[in-house]
Amino acid sequence: MKLINKMLSKSNSYNYYKTNFQKFTKENKKLKKEIKKLDENHTKEKKINKDKINKLNQQHKDEINKLNQQHKDEINKLNQQHKDEINKLNQQHKDEINNLNRNFNSIKEDLTNIYKSESRINNELQYAFIFNDTIKNSIWLEKTDFSLVNSAANYSFMYSLYRILNDAKPKNILELGLGQTTKLTSQYAKHFDDVKLTVLETDEDWIEVFSQNLDLTDNIDIINLSEESFEYNNTISIRFKDIGHVVDDEKYDLIIIDGPRGFRNGSNGDILLDYSRTDIWKLIPSNLANDFIIIMDDYHRVGERNTMDYAEELLKENYKELFSYTCHGFKAQHAVFTEKYKFISWI
Repeated sequence: MKLINKMLSKSNSYNYYKTNFQKFTKENKKLKKEIKKLDENHTKEKKINKDKINKLNQQHKDEINKLNQQHKDEINKLNQQHKDEINKLNQQHKDEINNLNRNFNSIKEDLTNIYKSESRINNELQYAFIFNDTIKNSIWLEKTDFSLVNSAANYSFMYSLYRILNDAKPKNILELGLGQTTKLTSQYAKHFDDVKLTVLETDEDWIEVFSQNLDLTDNIDIINLSEESFEYNNTISIRFKDIGHVVDDEKYDLIIIDGPRGFRNGSNGDILLDYSRTDIWKLIPSNLANDFIIIMDDYHRVGERNTMDYAEELLKENYKELFSYTCHGFKAQHAVFTEKYKFISWI
């Protein structure tokens, strides 16, 4: 033991300080433990607070994301509603425009039909005046009790046919269909005894009734032929049955086509034929004179136009030069003829 320690150990102050030092040392250890515990508690509390803060931050972040999503969904919903409303308005606008266009087209079509109807009426009236003036003082037309209504011949047909008879002076006439035009052809044949007229009709009762209005002479034959249906170009058509037995080897310089009927019966009414009155095809060229005239009534109908289109194709295979003439009144007529009769184009 060092000297100082020996000296101190022998004094009371040493013991006092020693005792206090030990006491302080013990308290210091205790304080250190408490401090350590406090540090641990602080660290633990700090961690807890950090977790709470992180949790709060996450909650806040989630809440913000939720609000953002809600806001985004609301905006998308409003945008979709706005888009749907715009589409609805656009469709309404489009429908209104379509309705206006339909109404406009309907009005335009009505006006066009009115114009065409008025044009047909004006043409028919002109033909009526011209026809009545033309037949005045006729040397062969004595009776003028024509009934030009409904499906009968109209004035443009009667005028054209009269001019053909009076100016072209045909000698051998084939008339398909008995009617008002027969009042012209029969009087023409009656006056000129070198003329031969053959009329074909499918309705026997009509022949009996209508013949009472005619002055028939030996050079006029009215023959009853039945009709038959046949298929052409995937459509049903109607023609005279056994027409070849009647025409035989005759050569006609005038063929008038106004029969048989240009329609067939349907469940909801009459159905117009796509090809009507096609007997003329059989007559080309074997029953045509060197110079001839063919005139088709009801040319405003598609069936008659189709028939004449094909007839002209057949004619062009056998004749180098052909001429044609179309007139329009209430109904339309179309004539095809050889060069000898080209003046018909000017009537």
